[in-house]
Amino acid sequence: MDTYSINPASIIDEAVDLSMRLAGTDFPVSIFPNKIQRIISEVHECHNYPTDYIAAAILTAIAVGIGNTHLAQIKQGWVESPILYMALIGRPGANKSHPLSFAMKPFLDYDYQQNQVFEKALAKYDELMSMSRKERTDSGEEQFPQEPIRKRFLISDVTPEGLSLIHAQNKRGLCLWADELSAWFK
Repeated sequence: MDTYSINPASIIDEAVDLSMRLAGTDFPVSIFPNKIQRIISEVHECHNYPTDYIAAAILTAIAVGIGNTHLAQIKQGWVESPILYMALIGRPGANKSHPLSFAMKPFLDYDYQQNQVFEKALAKYDELMSMSRKERTDSGEEQFPQEPIRKRFLISDVTPEGLSLIHAQNKRGLCLWADELSAWFK
């Protein structure tokens, strides 16, 4: 015999599930843990973003966070990276960009912070490189300083050459974030 206890968490979970069904979403929101389902529901209720778009954006954010840190072994000798391609398709004004901005905000904040760190390190590197090797050694600095690398999660509006360099410097992987689908084909 199945036992079912009523507690605040189960009531909230049932309410979120019912809310998602009433919202008419085709995205299987139930694949997410309950806390993420609640976030999706709250964002839908507060901002009126389409549930499908919020869920897809959060799934993308999860994939960006995982990056190349994990691999899936399909069978012996066959290993794949968990690469995700996602595009939100809808009419103009259908709130496609806002859910993505919401889900990617932690990565935007991180990239901004890392850019600040990179700018300081690059200024120091340029200062050191303007000195002669002897001056660097005499001042206690490395004889051959390493050029700083900018860590990031997101890129947009990049050339193939630039993408190659940035990707080589970010082994964790990158998310090409484009507001228009046509940018993927440039």
